[in-house]
Amino acid sequence: MSKSFIDRFLVEWSVNRDGATTRPLGSSFGDISELSASGLISDNPDHWSVELYLPVEPTRLREYLIRRNELSESQQHAFTEAFGQVESILNRNTAAYHTEFSKWYSALDPDSDHRDPLQEDSDTAAPQDEATEDGTTHPHIAPTLQLCERMLVEAGYRRLDQSDIEACVGVASQWGVPLHVDFTLFDQLVVYSRGDIVGTRFRRRLRTLYQREPVEVPVYQRMVVLFKLHNDDVSEEQLSSRCLHLRMFKNIPKLDVDMLLPGTQVRISKVDRVKIIVPSLGGLLMSLRKLAHFIFLFAAITLYSSMMLAGLIFASIGYIVRSVVSYFQTRNRYLLNLAKNLYYQKLDTNAGVGYRLIQQARQQSEAEVTLALYGILSSDTPLSSRKLRRHCERMIREAVNVEVDFQVERSLKILSQAGLIEQVDGEQWRMKERGC
Repeated sequence: MSKSFIDRFLVEWSVNRDGATTRPLGSSFGDISELSASGLISDNPDHWSVELYLPVEPTRLREYLIRRNELSESQQHAFTEAFGQVESILNRNTAAYHTEFSKWYSALDPDSDHRDPLQEDSDTAAPQDEATEDGTTHPHIAPTLQLCERMLVEAGYRRLDQSDIEACVGVASQWGVPLHVDFTLFDQLVVYSRGDIVGTRFRRRLRTLYQREPVEVPVYQRMVVLFKLHNDDVSEEQLSSRCLHLRMFKNIPKLDVDMLLPGTQVRISKVDRVKIIVPSLGGLLMSLRKLAHFIFLFAAITLYSSMMLAGLIFASIGYIVRSVVSYFQTRNRYLLNLAKNLYYQKLDTNAGVGYRLIQQARQQSEAEVTLALYGILSSDTPLSSRKLRRHCERMIREAVNVEVDFQVERSLKILSQAGLIEQVDGEQWRMKERGC
């Protein structure tokens, strides 16, 4: 059996949803680079909306900007040298985020293996956590949430309102699981997303004679969920209400956002209910009809007929048991599909999410500063913040074909701290001359 045949078999096996292959198999699909439980994601997917982040790695962005040949030799030298000064500021900001996150989250991390020192004297024992004005039970909750949200904003994430999440409850994409979510379980619930892209899934329908057909699905490339529960979770996850739980996922269909939340209950679809009820109900009604006939003639029937009567009664009970077993089998199939999707789509949890966000915020800041610096250098005249913003958005559109909402103020602040730019004529920005 050749290697190419094996690869094609594995691809077909996964696409048909008979199995799960998560490693990239781009060579089998042309421009398709990722195959997983979440479907197919192209190397350059279309975006549904304007993004808040720059979807390009900073080093690749610098290489692309230099290849545009819009800078003179001296400007290219200044462009390259400037990153030494910018990098020191970015490193300082990143280190500050690491220190602050470690400080606040250490007491809230559900995965921590540290223990509190024992107190022998009850009079000197540390006081128990008391409820604060906002209803939280730990003084680190509020500053940790504020820090995480600040990092999420700098990393280009957009917050989802609770109404957006509630709109997904009880609804599922063709590949998701319909769920019920009890929002009263949460003391805090924060959901952020970035990368509003178009993914590709495959389905088979009767009208197409069960031929595999691609379907475009709105997908969030990255999703971060931060939550704290009112009470300890007694489900299989056993989540503590004293901790702040952080989770990061990839390639989540918009209609399946609710499956990322804990404490959900599976809803059996109407189609599956019909599959469960109709066969069992038909057999049960037939058995009851025969049972009524035998009861009517009970006085005249023989012992053999009595045994037949008992058989019909047991058959009716069997149909009922079969319906119950079929319900639980369908429910377990839904839960298995949910667990499989979450397994392949979860990127990180708890402290790992925080450190990922720090890195993403660093990359986003570096890309923004790179673009803003190039925009100012490549202009013959000083630029206002508005013109610089439009110029940077145009360059990103030309580079990666994505519409972005460039956050120009953040990059101007870093460039000013590095002493690379200066403001003239009120709101105009230009490169600071050397020696100034």
